[in-house]
Amino acid sequence: MNMAAQALLHPFDTGRLPWPTSGRVCLLNADELQGWNGTRFDCVQTFKPLADAVGRRYGHCVPDVPDARCEYDWVLVLPPRARAWSRALLAHAAQLAKPDGCIVISAGNDEGGKSHAADLKQLLGEVVEAAKHKCRIAWGSPVRFDTQLADQWIAAAGPKRRADGVWTQAGVFSADGVDPATAMLLAELPAGLKGRVADFGAGAGVIAQHIARHCAGVEALVLYEAEARALAMARRNLADAPIPCEFHWADVTREVEGRFDVVVSNPPFHATGKAGLPALGQAFIEVAAAHLAPAGELWLVANAHLPYEAALTRSFREVETVRAARNYKVIKATGPRR
Repeated sequence: MNMAAQALLHPFDTGRLPWPTSGRVCLLNADELQGWNGTRFDCVQTFKPLADAVGRRYGHCVPDVPDARCEYDWVLVLPPRARAWSRALLAHAAQLAKPDGCIVISAGNDEGGKSHAADLKQLLGEVVEAAKHKCRIAWGSPVRFDTQLADQWIAAAGPKRRADGVWTQAGVFSADGVDPATAMLLAELPAGLKGRVADFGAGAGVIAQHIARHCAGVEALVLYEAEARALAMARRNLADAPIPCEFHWADVTREVEGRFDVVVSNPPFHATGKAGLPALGQAFIEVAAAHLAPAGELWLVANAHLPYEAALTRSFREVETVRAARNYKVIKATGPRR
């Protein structure tokens, strides 16, 4: 259960704010609001599994902030941990809300709740704060919000090209540079990869970009990524790729289609928040085996402590640790079992 989402309802439950039984409501970085008694709302969520869950509950959820100004009576925000991205969402909230509307935010204390509340105060000038479920809730009116600051925050979280030429943006995995695990995988991937290649959990497309540049036998790249903002960067990074590329905003555990000669992956080991979830990487392994050709290969990099070996041996006939160093391991698995 997302405690910040529960805490978001605290000012409504206690009567400090009226339930929004009429007017338009927008929920940014949406999650399911258990006990919501207000009107329906427009939902924005960039993480596909959560977007699907929210969409099933409320009927509609999109990854992009509405292209609207001053149209919502209420804008509710569950700020993400990445502060630059959070600030951008607060700025969008101020732009979306009517001048006489209300912005309400909630975040866990261990997810920067006090900082997010301070940012909202800086943007709006005045807010009311409360605490519930170890979360910080803040709300206020955008009637005199700092429009210049809002524009600055949105720009700061937007796409930027790093010194290494990779496009990225705030909140995307390893936004400041190539992470050590990916770097290790890139060093071990053979130039002889060929055929149709899928990247599970493609992020900003760094692995796929490397393959497009160095593996002449690859005929097509298919990128699957659950975070829409990362996938947008992958599109930029592969815009000049010499081979066809497909981009899928998708939950790898449920939405992969087709057959591949090679699957590459630096799988995530947490869905949302900080808690580790090794089962997610194990599911990536099983899905890879199900969608590889009989002689297909999986190239995987992971933290050394993650318990993937059992899933690999269940799913593949041959499993080889190609390299183990610096707390990471690169594994090649061939001969998927079906």
